[in-house]
Amino acid sequence: MNFQKNSLIFRGITEDDIDELHSLLESLSEYAKKVFHPHPFDLETLKNNCKSKNDHYFVMTLDNKIIGYAMLRLFGYEIPSFGCCIRTEFQGKGYGLLLTKWTVEKAKKLNYKKVILKTYKDNIPAMKIYKEAGFTIIGETEDKKQYKMEINL
Repeated sequence: MNFQKNSLIFRGITEDDIDELHSLLESLSEYAKKVFHPHPFDLETLKNNCKSKNDHYFVMTLDNKIIGYAMLRLFGYEIPSFGCCIRTEFQGKGYGLLLTKWTVEKAKKLNYKKVILKTYKDNIPAMKIYKEAGFTIIGETEDKKQYKMEINL
């Protein structure tokens, strides 16, 4: 078996990831679940995400353990919407910024011209990451609770 310590890998999700990814999502703090809710966290949804022809789902692994999850979702449009989360015990260590930058680069390679996202105004750690990755605030949601952000690629 070829195993390298401290190996950080970014890749698309596969059906083999579903149980571990489900565990990561279920283990998120209540606050993280409040601000990160792109889809239901059930196994069936995760299986369907693996088969998606339009949206793109990714994992970040460290030493063969999934520590991050990201997506570029189209919702029927041409501009993908970004979202990501990091396993609780790995938060605050720079992995969110790495996953965000990697996913933005992936969007470029997929020939998208822009990526959008929404983030809660009180989600200060995410705001810091998004700004550092190059996203800018372009407005807010109708309820005034979230910023709308974008990055031109």
